[in-house]
Amino acid sequence: MSGSPVSLSSQEEYMVEAITNKRIKNGRTEYEVKWQGYSENEKTWEPIENLQSVMTYVLDFESSLKNKPQEVGDGSYDDGDSADEIIQIRKDNDGQNLLFQVSWKQKNNRAPKVSWINQNSLKMHNPEILIDYLLKKIKWPNNK
Repeated sequence: MSGSPVSLSSQEEYMVEAITNKRIKNGRTEYEVKWQGYSENEKTWEPIENLQSVMTYVLDFESSLKNKPQEVGDGSYDDGDSADEIIQIRKDNDGQNLLFQVSWKQKNNRAPKVSWINQNSLKMHNPEILIDYLLKKIKWPNNK
């Protein structure tokens, strides 16, 4: 699928390469967009209103979500979410990244009790949970 133009301002048009993630923030659905000619670090979160001219990408992404196991969450945090502890780890379908199954502290009943989160989101939002989990897994020598 070739890129389609999206106007994010009155003067500039950007070409969408792919929709890579989805989240709900402040009650609004947003999609993470990888832009043609830009690096992975330059992806942006866009509300659905900004993506009307590229709905094919949004629909393809939504269709791909239906093919994922139900237990996998969207891989991103919403405001107020906080991971409580890591339950288990696995690789994603591509084998490139780690997914962490975490239990959540319930704030405003927005976060599921248990879901999967990608490694980058966990490192950014709750690095202490990741460090705690890894420290528990290390076999420390007995110092006598």
